[in-house]
Amino acid sequence: MGLFFWGDTMLTEFYMNGLLWHVRFVRPSDPILIDRQNILTCAVTDPETMTIYLADNLRGSFLNRVFIHELGHCAMFSYNLLPELHAMVKRKYWIDAEEWCCNLLANYGMEVYGIAYSVLGDEAIRIVPYQMERLVS
Repeated sequence: MGLFFWGDTMLTEFYMNGLLWHVRFVRPSDPILIDRQNILTCAVTDPETMTIYLADNLRGSFLNRVFIHELGHCAMFSYNLLPELHAMVKRKYWIDAEEWCCNLLANYGMEVYGIAYSVLGDEAIRIVPYQMERLVS
């Protein structure tokens, strides 16, 4: 399942800004996958339980993209970015703005990081994570 393996072990939790998050795979029909707009989706991040719920039929690059999208939600919560984002858009667009940010990360993040590594070379392994942390803190 791509992103979730460290050697032969599947990662089911991680820390972001000192907060412990969990990763759970559930049936695609599980009601936990109903989002804030009352739509059954393939993944949901719940800040109350600090859990990313993913449909267990996700595979390959789509799983990777969905997981990175959900990590965007984790970052917005873990770094308390939602109040700042919400201040920039009208309330009726809050969910759309959050989703747009997560889609930006999921759809274009790897290309951005790849170019950074190709330009910065070996230094990118230290510089890119540091700069990204500064961006969200």
